[in-house]
Amino acid sequence: MKDEIKDTWIKNNKIYPIIWVASCIIAMALGIQLVILNIINNQNFDTTSLLLLDRIVNIIENNEQNEKALVDSLQEDYVIRAKTVAYIIDAKPEAEYDVKELNKIASLVSVDEIHLFNQKGFLYSGTIPKYWGYSFDSGEQLTFFKPMLEDKSLTLCQDLMPNTSDEKKMMYAMTWDETGTRLVEVGIAPVRLLDELKQNEVSEVVARMPIYEGMQIFVANRDTGEIYGATDKEKIGKKLDDIGIARKDDPNELHKGTAYIDGENHKVSFRFSGPYTIGVAWSAAATNQNNAMALTLVGGYLGLAALIIIYMLVKMLKARQERDNQFGILLSMSKVYQSMHLIDLKEDTYVDYSAYTQFSKKRNIMPGAARWLYRFMNQQTSDEDKVMVRQFVELSTVAKRIHSKKSISLDYMTANGLWFRVSFVVIRRYSSGDLSTLLLITRNIDSEKRKEESLLYASHTDELTQCRNRRAYLEDVQTTLAMHMPFVYVAMDVNGLKQVNDTIGHEGGDELLKGAASCMKQCFGSYGKVYRMGGDEFAAILIIDKDRLKNVQRDFKETINRWTGQLVSTLHVACGYVYSQDVSWTSMEDIERIGDQRMYAEKEAYYSQAENNRRKR
Repeated sequence: MKDEIKDTWIKNNKIYPIIWVASCIIAMALGIQLVILNIINNQNFDTTSLLLLDRIVNIIENNEQNEKALVDSLQEDYVIRAKTVAYIIDAKPEAEYDVKELNKIASLVSVDEIHLFNQKGFLYSGTIPKYWGYSFDSGEQLTFFKPMLEDKSLTLCQDLMPNTSDEKKMMYAMTWDETGTRLVEVGIAPVRLLDELKQNEVSEVVARMPIYEGMQIFVANRDTGEIYGATDKEKIGKKLDDIGIARKDDPNELHKGTAYIDGENHKVSFRFSGPYTIGVAWSAAATNQNNAMALTLVGGYLGLAALIIIYMLVKMLKARQERDNQFGILLSMSKVYQSMHLIDLKEDTYVDYSAYTQFSKKRNIMPGAARWLYRFMNQQTSDEDKVMVRQFVELSTVAKRIHSKKSISLDYMTANGLWFRVSFVVIRRYSSGDLSTLLLITRNIDSEKRKEESLLYASHTDELTQCRNRRAYLEDVQTTLAMHMPFVYVAMDVNGLKQVNDTIGHEGGDELLKGAASCMKQCFGSYGKVYRMGGDEFAAILIIDKDRLKNVQRDFKETINRWTGQLVSTLHVACGYVYSQDVSWTSMEDIERIGDQRMYAEKEAYYSQAENNRRKR
């Protein structure tokens, strides 16, 4: 048809005048557009360069103020942490020479280092033993605190600087303890401040500035012209004169002009701020390229207007073929899914495109889509899942549930015990965004679901004891804490595992672990879950009241005493019970620590008793 129209117009010589007039109009429009673009580009460069220059100046000034404020706030915070450490050591004097305990205190107050100095300024203890023996005369960093030896009312905090030993950038704060017998110093690597300083470097500030194609930004030393920061990092370290920019030191004027940079002409604009010369350069080639692109787009739009009518005709001719193709796609999809149903929400109609229905392009369009969906899904859904599935296929709420999504799905069990997935897929929306047409599909996912359940069980279960593993423990702890209910944490350790492994072998050790796990699950399983944390360590989380806990403890002890295996005749498990309402805690780690302490105390008592019995024999 298109060829017939073309031949008719050419034979009648009507197409050539139209082409000539259209070409003239397009050429005039493009010429006007070019003039307008040049004017706009010049205005944009002046406005944009001024905004960028002002923005860079403001950022540099604000960064300097922010850095000072941050240092002040960190110093106040670190002094408080130093006083806190001093108070803790005063209250717990046995920690003074205990590196492990000092590291715990450092972790508790969130510092990296703790150092203790005597009244003469010698470092005699701390978290890093290699520093012991240093004094206030050992380097610039330590000399800073020397005045504190003369005035015990002083509390000092350094600015960021390299430490004496490792040249590592740290901030140190020091204070006297309450008795005035020791100086307590804490060291922290201030990540926030280091990140702030890194981000506030001139090169980083310039690198983050938004620029257009062909635009470059420079920040250079006002006196020497050395470039500190540039959007083209290769220019950092060079001088403005070296790259073709002649500077004019006129602080009251905005310098404008042209420069030859990287083999291209650039418009440049400079201003001065403190020790900096700040400039913006815009490539003329990039501007010309943008103009060419804009003219090409305008010409394309004008040419496109002449093709719209032909396009609409072609589109109309293709409509029937597209409908046939869509039907073929639906038929192909129906062979992949168990069932497929097309739903028109406006007309409230339902069409079954499932593969088992009769093959015909004229499918039955049945009114009352909700009724048909209920009937179809109710026939194949198990009794336990019928309410859930009925709510899912409720058409009156599907628009709110699916909202802006492409699809929503639900997994359910069929009447014959298989896992299926039912999904609503959006086929069409109105221009307002409201749903028009949906596709409801069902698919057999039984093998996938069974495999997923098997993998989930395996990933959360200890293979030897069939208890839940550490990964499951970490997940269940969060669930337990979210319930905001009292609970009991039990820390357990199987005594004698190493001895059994060494004397009887690992078969005996495995028997011992499985026996212990069996006793734990037998006594604790009704109230919670048992976890193997690794090696001979177990834990349990129980939802049980305090009175019943006593009976469970007694039953567990009796069960352990009665146990005997084929290779191992006796079993002993050290336990540490913690009732959440009996202790003060802020996190699960506090409860775990208390449970471990109680468990280890019982374990030590057991081995001590065993040693006494051995000596008596």
